[in-house]
Amino acid sequence: MLLSGPALKRVAAGLMFVGFLTGPALSLSDQYETAPEQAPATLLNGKDFGPGYAILPPVRSNGFFYAYQLQASQGVETVQGTGLLNLRLSEIKAYVALESLKKDTSFLEGLKQSAQKPVDFVESTISDPVGTAKNTVSGVGRVFGRLGKGVEAAVTGQGGSATDIAKSITGQAKARRELAVELGVDPYTFDKLLSAKLDETASVTAAGSWTVTAITALIPGGVFVNATRTADDFRNVIVDSTENELRERTAETFRSAGISETNILKIEANPHYTASEKAAIAYQLAAMPGVQNLDLIAEDVAKAAERSPAYFQLRRVVLLENYNRTISGLGQIRDVAGLSVAIRRDGMAAIVMPYDIVAWTQTTAMTFSSLQEGLNQLPFPPTGVDLLITGDLTQMAAERLTAYGWQITGNFPMPDGPVH
Repeated sequence: MLLSGPALKRVAAGLMFVGFLTGPALSLSDQYETAPEQAPATLLNGKDFGPGYAILPPVRSNGFFYAYQLQASQGVETVQGTGLLNLRLSEIKAYVALESLKKDTSFLEGLKQSAQKPVDFVESTISDPVGTAKNTVSGVGRVFGRLGKGVEAAVTGQGGSATDIAKSITGQAKARRELAVELGVDPYTFDKLLSAKLDETASVTAAGSWTVTAITALIPGGVFVNATRTADDFRNVIVDSTENELRERTAETFRSAGISETNILKIEANPHYTASEKAAIAYQLAAMPGVQNLDLIAEDVAKAAERSPAYFQLRRVVLLENYNRTISGLGQIRDVAGLSVAIRRDGMAAIVMPYDIVAWTQTTAMTFSSLQEGLNQLPFPPTGVDLLITGDLTQMAAERLTAYGWQITGNFPMPDGPVH
């Protein structure tokens, strides 16, 4: 049984008399529950299928996250977490929208024009790393400014390619970024089909007769959601920066947030985040200048060894910044039982997590019990605990956690923005 809203508040009110524990973690029972299974339509409000995709039943959970079986044109993939699923669905939606452009004869004509005006004429000036390219670095740098570094990187083999430089010169690379942002997807998406489709569509702008606005105007209304949710300043950073520039800005933003060079380098080298996501994490951390020990959060970010935990850490940073700004100011981050926990300025602990579900499995029970013990062992134990999650809790989980004296908020929405 899942609880939310008034039902959750009634359970919490009935058990708050236990109070905040000052001794070892309370063990109410050695009984656990099996993490629930749900029908896709129930979890996704009827959006369990649509153009280009279907969510296969049932949806199982591990006590913290739902695991979705997403069937799309690439086959069936397991997507861990509702946030990552929503990201994948937005990518599929964007792909379908761009594919629909081929029904428009004027767009097809634009594709033909782009094919007749390939970027080869630019590539030819830098395709010979021994000859032409080395002599081109200074000249391109003078004429095209930022492209000097890109050409040098391509020549030395340290990054980029002749094709990448060509796309920058013709404006195709920027058009791709602008197009992606307009469609509400990441320009550096890991979705190979969408990435290729963004390249194909943006190539039309290189022909000289199309703009991104003209292209998106051809997409039927309601097919995509314009990404106005993205803050204008961050949107401009993504659109106007080359990938190398974005990396440099991201590193500087991390430094301004007090993140160590070690963690900056580890995050930069982590292949499970896109360049845009790394930038988003940096900007969110920099937006919490009064919070001490943010480097502990950055360390968690850097450790993500797969795509699912990486996207979880991204969502967590976004949620934490929103909590600090809109709910209660945070004072510092502490390492508690191996988990970085925020301590509010008023002395309470804030455990802010983008969990899909909290069920009282043996794993979740051990996790929260260890957290409670760790909090009690701090030199100055918090005056209380505020647990905020983006999903539901089962009745048993709510009973156990409120018996710890914790305040619980479930179904808290992710803030508006590019992170789902």
